[in-house]
Amino acid sequence: MRLARLGAEKRKSSSMQYVKFDDQVISGIEKSLESWQHVPPSTADEDESSMHQDMDNMHCSEAWRNGLLLYMYRVFWWKPGTRIPVHVARCARVTADHVFACREDSSLVAKQALLPLFFAGCKLKDESTRRKIVRLCSLWDEVTRYHMINSTVPLLKEVWADQEERGFDNVWWGQVVDRMHATQEARGDLLQMRLCFG
Repeated sequence: MRLARLGAEKRKSSSMQYVKFDDQVISGIEKSLESWQHVPPSTADEDESSMHQDMDNMHCSEAWRNGLLLYMYRVFWWKPGTRIPVHVARCARVTADHVFACREDSSLVAKQALLPLFFAGCKLKDESTRRKIVRLCSLWDEVTRYHMINSTVPLLKEVWADQEERGFDNVWWGQVVDRMHATQEARGDLLQMRLCFG
């Protein structure tokens, strides 16, 4: 939530002539995220079930940590049209891999990393990884029937189509969401789509 508020402040300050956003706050949060490590509880190795639960928690936490770093890159450091650095693509791949590493069948933990998985999907061109993301979201949708999961795949596909059309480095998912909302408002939809990632 703090990063979202800071993102709004940065956006607002960019339109003001005499206001400059202080990037030091962002750098501090970034360093904190980069140095954070999962600490297993004392019960993590009591039995195999506890070990699996701790591993799922670790992978989910790492997905969130890396997903927040992706969000920070896009909101605070990215310049439209500039090539995405390899370390950002690596961070996206690491995020996706951590989500994939959680147990699918018995663990509810991985679904909590839907937003970081979405961020990762928007930063990766690799078709194999994209297919895994779609498959996992589809599996979660079948099990849960939550709208937030159901709406993720069409939104990702819209982002990917825009990247194909306008160039990978020129598209941000926020632009796609804004366009979808504007289209709905123009049509006068009473029940506008709400995007919710858990």
